[in-house]
Amino acid sequence: MSGILTIATSQFAVSANVKTNLSAVRKQTRMAASAGADIIHFCECSISGYTGIDYNDVNDLDNNLLQSSIKSILKLASDYCISIIIGSHHFENNQHKPYNSLYLINEKGEIEDRYDKRFLTGPQGEQELKHYSAGERAVTFERKGVKCGLLICHEWRYPELYREYYQMGVNIIFQSWYDGNLSDEGYHREGKDLGELIPGTVRGNAANNHLWISASNTCRKESSFSGFVVQPDGKILHKLSRNRSGVLISRIDVNQKFVDPSAHNRDRVIKMKQGENL
Repeated sequence: MSGILTIATSQFAVSANVKTNLSAVRKQTRMAASAGADIIHFCECSISGYTGIDYNDVNDLDNNLLQSSIKSILKLASDYCISIIIGSHHFENNQHKPYNSLYLINEKGEIEDRYDKRFLTGPQGEQELKHYSAGERAVTFERKGVKCGLLICHEWRYPELYREYYQMGVNIIFQSWYDGNLSDEGYHREGKDLGELIPGTVRGNAANNHLWISASNTCRKESSFSGFVVQPDGKILHKLSRNRSGVLISRIDVNQKFVDPSAHNRDRVIKMKQGENL
């Protein structure tokens, strides 16, 4: 168990065209494998496209094509001996609305687990909740002695989720976004501000919980921010260029030492009962 993991953080212009998305996934997986990556991390809805943005209704998508594409990705993982974290939607138990999911595919080409987005945007029946069902559980896994967790997009607004993973002993969180496909007007109205707020909040959550975080986003114009990797001290290790496809290779050593001013109080704060003095 080395405690060292080489990760690839992806971004490409996700669309409603599953074949085009699959072509990008294949290309970038080959790039990641050639660079020696253990895992490649794709954005939210990266193979399926995003319901309500890329297409109006989940039934507008060719589900047979989507399922055959996911099978192709399983083979891709096996062929290149690399783990793949890929975004799609997932129907279960005759659901009317699918989960917004991340499939964790191992290097043997097997779906090892699936994370379903737990906190969706909007009130009931509106925004994301109009199209998706909410998941119910955290998901963790290990590679080379490194414990990992999964989150999706809007969940960046809930610091409790990062703390939950810290308490589970997670070293690195793979978090996938779809914050793109904005008009020029939409970008300047809200996307640009989100492009500062989201990375800033993620950096704070990394530092507050001493976590590595890989942030993958679509780069479809206009995207709010580019993919990046944050260290446990809150500093950005690397980042990609906004609106441009790319793969970011990062070497994560969980034994590396970082400044951690809250280390001596973090567990104490977690155990505190409401009303107890600091």
